[in-house]
Amino acid sequence: MMPRADTSERLKVWLSPRLVAIGAVAIYRAAISPVIHALNGPACRFEPSCSAYARDAIAEYGTIRGGAMALWRIARCNPMGGHGYDPAGVKGKR
Repeated sequence: MMPRADTSERLKVWLSPRLVAIGAVAIYRAAISPVIHALNGPACRFEPSCSAYARDAIAEYGTIRGGAMALWRIARCNPMGGHGYDPAGVKGKR
């Protein structure tokens, strides 16, 4: 019988995809978002912005559920969609 991995090893494996996804959002916020804002100006319909929402949702709910929440938020970001204050923590607690 193989020995069980200690708790810290299991925690690292569990957090890895989440950290990669949060890192990807951080790269977008640092490298791509400023270029978009320089070309088009700030045009966020929601507060917090979609990238901040994605970061918070992935950090709180994980890569799968948080990523799905972020994609749904981006899909709603259109002229016919909503606007206003919409934090990530409220959506998952309905």
